Amino acid sequence: MLDEELQIISALTGIDRDNIKFSDNGFLSRGYIIDNGRIVFKFKKWPEVSYKNEIKMLNFVNSLNLDVNLQKVGWISNDDSYLGIYGVIGKSLKSVDLTNDQRKDYGQQIAAFLKKLHSTTCEAAETLSVADEISAWQTRFEKSKDVLSRYFSAEEIEKMNDFVYSFVPAKLPTLGEKMVFSHGDLGLGNILASDDGKIGVIDFSESVYLDEAADFMDIEDDGLCAEILDSYGADDSLREKVAVRRAIHPMFVIGTYRDRPEAEINHFATKIRQWLHQK
Repeated sequence: MLDEELQIISALTGIDRDNIKFSDNGFLSRGYIIDNGRIVFKFKKWPEVSYKNEIKMLNFVNSLNLDVNLQKVGWISNDDSYLGIYGVIGKSLKSVDLTNDQRKDYGQQIAAFLKKLHSTTCEAAETLSVADEISAWQTRFEKSKDVLSRYFSAEEIEKMNDFVYSFVPAKLPTLGEKMVFSHGDLGLGNILASDDGKIGVIDFSESVYLDEAADFMDIEDDGLCAEILDSYGADDSLREKVAVRRAIHPMFVIGTYRDRPEAEINHFATKIRQWLHQK
């Protein structure tokens, strides 16, 4: 399969297959990287994966003036089996030890991007209510319990259970719902910084209308998240919604990493332990 995919990419781009780097870090796609990300190809791992929404959203965000580096659609397969993209060159913020100056600079850039994105109207985007999100989190939390049981006692999991099924569904509606066009998966791995310090944002495959707080919940660096919220002009309600979301996030995400290296799972387990110690 890899040999066939390399052959397709080489034929489409004219680039020798020896200069195409394979990456299997994605959960849904096999990745191929050319020239440090100048070109990226994705081939789906599962039949149910589709690139149609990502194509639609990439074309849309590129029509806006978002003032960040963005990917652009380059090659589309007839059968939706792969997607070729002109990529964003830079280092993922997930792999960078940020200085306080960088947090301030990047935080301001990300906030400016979000303010523009959240004020946009995208008629092609679907809407996911907070109630729908909570239901999805609960489903993923149940599927994560086999992983959680490796790291936490039955009593600790019961505390999470109460938080996921009682506290969150009761608390979030009281803080209000403000639906905006959102990136949908704005974690540090999807934010890149170029050598000249300009931010790039990738992977709009999950872009839909969500509550305003959704685009802050995956920013795991506390200092960076604080800078973004400050520059965004977040009020107390938004900050509280973000805090609740950031607490529940590792509880349902950890199961996704069950077959990944132990260090990646430990990262989320540490976040949960910090939450437990605050209870």
